[in-house]
Amino acid sequence: MKKTTKLLALVLALVMALGLMLTGCGSTENPPAGDGGDSDGSDGGFAGRTLTVGIWGGNDQETASINTLKANFEEMYGCTVELKVYTDYNTQIQADFIGQTAPDCFYVDGSMFPFYGSLGVMEPLDPAEYELDKFYPNLIEAFTNADGEVLCVPKDVSTLATYYNIDLLEACGYTADDIPDNYDDYKAFLTDLQAKLDEVYGKNQIAAMTYNQDLSRNLPILQDGNDGLVAEDGTATLTSDGVVANMEYILDFVKNGLWKTPSDLGLGWNGEAFGTGKAAIMEEGNWVYGTLRTDYSDINFGVKEMPSYNGTQYSMSYTVGYGIYALSENKDMASAWIKYVTSVDGLTIWCGGAGCLPPRSDAAEAMDVESDPVWAVHSAMTECSLPWQLGNNASIINTAYQNYFPLAVSGEMTAAEFLTAAEQQANQEIANAG
Repeated sequence: MKKTTKLLALVLALVMALGLMLTGCGSTENPPAGDGGDSDGSDGGFAGRTLTVGIWGGNDQETASINTLKANFEEMYGCTVELKVYTDYNTQIQADFIGQTAPDCFYVDGSMFPFYGSLGVMEPLDPAEYELDKFYPNLIEAFTNADGEVLCVPKDVSTLATYYNIDLLEACGYTADDIPDNYDDYKAFLTDLQAKLDEVYGKNQIAAMTYNQDLSRNLPILQDGNDGLVAEDGTATLTSDGVVANMEYILDFVKNGLWKTPSDLGLGWNGEAFGTGKAAIMEEGNWVYGTLRTDYSDINFGVKEMPSYNGTQYSMSYTVGYGIYALSENKDMASAWIKYVTSVDGLTIWCGGAGCLPPRSDAAEAMDVESDPVWAVHSAMTECSLPWQLGNNASIINTAYQNYFPLAVSGEMTAAEFLTAAEQQANQEIANAG
């Protein structure tokens, strides 16, 4: 992977130089798909042509949804859409960039956008042309490069919210209204809740609340009041006094037994711990909703917004966008595809089937997300969410962070020592990657 990254950087300079000579590769002036093509009823000039769209594999619902979008687009324009499904997405698409064989448009995960956005492999997009004013601003910002150019249009988003087991709370004399709206009040609440759970169900049988040792879950607290966790050059900056203090705040919950990981309970993830009745409260993404309905339908649960920290309410968002390949010879088709699949109609098909949230408010209204109390809460969390991004090296930094977190929990390291070790490991790997 490190050799690939170095080679990619060298080759892309040649790729983009070639791209400057490819004038007239395709106009992006066609109207949005979904109106039957051009205003005169023509097919937009796409008849008989093939558009390639790079995606990763999904579950049956996601596959059915994108196949519906594909069939609709082909019918509207008389063209063929070829879905190129990658099994090791980031490795394979980087190889395609090097070989100049990338699809005409492709998925870009928000966490990877800072890296791909710096390579020059995507076509800048006109905000007005793609109705970007209809999208949540923080999601558009997540796909905007350092020069202020928008390079992707969000196709969906997922957010974190607070799930609670109604029956477990009631057995301990609580209701959802007793769950605090801020983390400071959580300490006393969880202390009492854990004591009552131990009394009713036996000691250490049920956790008051689960948590994740993943940087994307801890990011809102860690970077609160700080300038972020990465420097301009992409290296990790985890050791400032403010970050250390916030880490100590997290560890206080853990060391006092108020937060437990699913593995502490002998289970695999939050959804399993909560679904099997082993945790009273969890913070989880909307992807868990389907699991609870299908695999754990006997669980009586509700959902609340995320609590605030230091007076600010945060959630995390995980978003994916579509970008257009800078060397594509079908930019006009790629543009029409993106306009269609990120339109209200397209998003209703995709998000309604795939089980994710629409990235624009008018689509949320059209889908009537407010009618479902779970979707309503997750949708409300979009505007206060931090998109999961950490510069060009999110994966490296997150891995180092997770490597040392258990040592802080066990007491083998202080918060400062843990973050120093994680920062040093991450930055060494970043330096080695060149």
